[in-house]
Amino acid sequence: MNQSGNAILSIEEAQAKLDETTKEVFADKQYLARIMKRFVSEYSDCTLEDIQNKYIEADSIHVSKIGVAKNMTNIEGISNDDTSINEANVRYDIIFHAIYPGDESVEEKRYIGLYINIELQNKYYPGYPLEMRGIYYSARRLSSQLTAINENVNYGCLEKVYSIWICMGNVPDKDAGIVSRYYIEKDDIIGHIDIDKSNYDLLEVIMIRINDKMKSEDETLNLLQTIFSGLLSQDEKLEKLKAAGIVMDNDIVGGISKMCNYSDYILEKGEAKGIEKGIEKGIEQGIEKGIGIGKAEGKSEAITLV
Repeated sequence: MNQSGNAILSIEEAQAKLDETTKEVFADKQYLARIMKRFVSEYSDCTLEDIQNKYIEADSIHVSKIGVAKNMTNIEGISNDDTSINEANVRYDIIFHAIYPGDESVEEKRYIGLYINIELQNKYYPGYPLEMRGIYYSARRLSSQLTAINENVNYGCLEKVYSIWICMGNVPDKDAGIVSRYYIEKDDIIGHIDIDKSNYDLLEVIMIRINDKMKSEDETLNLLQTIFSGLLSQDEKLEKLKAAGIVMDNDIVGGISKMCNYSDYILEKGEAKGIEKGIEKGIEQGIEKGIGIGKAEGKSEAITLV
């Protein structure tokens, strides 16, 4: 981002640009595959190469950034927005389809719907439990698969939904590095019955919590910390990502560069604003002090600032 671009952006505008850029950057299949292998149990035994090239449906990756979608391909049933006459709109940050492992050779493939919400700013305590929001989002995504409810509806066509939340910003140190999984389990109250797990295992919420102070031996958490760090320089991020096995193509390098530029600009703008406010406050206090002394000594209330 050049200086002329900086000059026309407010801190709020730069933050919005950073949010959009972060979502775009993280929608890269290299990052998504690592999240899936580590936290989506269906892919834990798959190779990263297979997840990237065989299971993630690249054309279905959509990014919520002012209505613009990654790859700009309209896929039936894939949208960042869930709308309902009786419910509020829900916007997902990143959403995509992945083929269920082992089904790539089956004519009628099964899919898993995944979406990732990235909470960038101080939103770890938004005034309500994020877990409830995650469950609501996944339930909305599940229900949106059925366009009408009648006696002919085939509920067996429902695809499992994953809601993955990457929380950062003001995540406290005591929570950083903790990943939680919320899911549906069967518990026979009386007796026992064998039911195929796929009949009820329809949604999971994964909460990933990181901050810049976090220390972890988990490779995936360290990768996320590197991508979203507000302390590392561009070169430091790229070096760490390369060491983690990320292929340095133009999209990866360009995306990290844009993220760092916006972050640096927000920091510089914030520091300048803080200094400006500090000077103003100092002048105000100096004037008040000068007026107070003047009154106490019976002198003029006027004060000259040098």
